[in-house]
Amino acid sequence: MSINSTIRTAITPIVPECVPDQYSGTATEYCTFNYSEIPDAFGDESPGAIRYLVQLHYFLPTGANPYTKKKQLKNALLSAEFTYPSVTNASDSDGQHYVLEAEYCDGDV
Repeated sequence: MSINSTIRTAITPIVPECVPDQYSGTATEYCTFNYSEIPDAFGDESPGAIRYLVQLHYFLPTGANPYTKKKQLKNALLSAEFTYPSVTNASDSDGQHYVLEAEYCDGDV
């Protein structure tokens, strides 16, 4: 399964709108994600795994209560074999925005 599929499978039961990079739909609550790929576990000059540094961005309107879904998102990532995510509040005057950062390792190089 690709990293995009792994993320979407974990997240869409909680937040149905979840896309890579930039969301262009009309939902007021949605997630986007991006990641960096780092080769890891080298042997014979080749990586044995790819480590992904993932950012999941959770957007919702100002005034909405984010706490239950933030906890569900963290647990969904953990259940999908990501590291337990750190969370940064990046909200501004346009609405709430939480950035969940976690790592994922894929041995299928």
